Amino acid sequence: MEVTTAVLLLTLATMATPTNDNATAPEINSYNVPRFSRLAYTRLDRKSRLRNDLDRVGRRTLTQLNRSISSYNETTTTSGKSPFNYSAYYVSPTLDLVLKIATIIIAVVGCLANAYVLLALLLSKNSRSSNVNVFITHQTILDLTACAFLFLGLVVNINYAKANPSLGLFVCWILGSHVGTTTASNASIGGLMVITIERYVKIVHSVAYRNHYRPWMTHAGIVFPWIFGICTAFIPITATSKVAQGTCNKARYYASERIREAWGIAKFLLLYVGPLFLFVFGYWKILAVIRRQRKQVGQGQPSQGTSSIVTGAQQKGRRTEMNIVRTMILVSVSFALCYVCMKTYSIHTHLDL
Repeated sequence: MEVTTAVLLLTLATMATPTNDNATAPEINSYNVPRFSRLAYTRLDRKSRLRNDLDRVGRRTLTQLNRSISSYNETTTTSGKSPFNYSAYYVSPTLDLVLKIATIIIAVVGCLANAYVLLALLLSKNSRSSNVNVFITHQTILDLTACAFLFLGLVVNINYAKANPSLGLFVCWILGSHVGTTTASNASIGGLMVITIERYVKIVHSVAYRNHYRPWMTHAGIVFPWIFGICTAFIPITATSKVAQGTCNKARYYASERIREAWGIAKFLLLYVGPLFLFVFGYWKILAVIRRQRKQVGQGQPSQGTSSIVTGAQQKGRRTEMNIVRTMILVSVSFALCYVCMKTYSIHTHLDL
């Protein structure tokens, strides 16, 4: 009986063919020899079908991954640059809508407030009486421009996938990437620096100011903020922004990661640390000079009526200067507090901290 069984098994083993499954798996025999019961075959068949299903899912996932990689490589090849994602945090649509509405309200209020101040300055008789008034009027124009472009960038939306490529890129540069808002905002920072330097030279070095100040310096003080804004915002943003897959991507395409990190550090120094140092140094010196002048005025007493009239005019002029200095100090403190979060986040994202 045992010999007959052995011969029968040997014959079956000779006639059997290898299976398509992995022959090295412990659950599957190398040949289709009926060594297991029907229940065992049923379990093996279920496992085989499950393995085949997992293989199909894996192949499908791998195909999608290859497509994503191909799309990334195509984008990198065509642009010659690499897109960098600044944040991996998820923002819910509801929160995004709330923030957008709040930003629109801020932009509208900023437009109305700056338009009112600009109108008041233009109608004032003293708007061109001094250089600082000209600079303040120009500063109001910069802020109004920033708020106007911010409002347009939030309200105007186009379908970049269906738009003309040239038109879509132009709209992406001007409105989608908020380059107008950023340029005017950076120019506003440059305007604040110009006003600080003008106040510092006029009060701390009053003799040199009277002897060497020329009208062309006022024109240069108006042109410099725009050059500063174009160099720190317009050129870098337009050079690193493009429309990809129907979306306007702002400042994502840098030539290399080192350039992106270096530019992040440069922006932090040019747009926050440098202006803040200039504000603190300039107004600290101005306050020291004003305090010293007050002590000198308190010690001297006018002896004639003409002298008292002159002293009264000087005191009125000094009060005006002091009001301007107080306003600029308030603006500088607001700048330091309002920009600290945004600039800190910007340097963190550029350095991937």
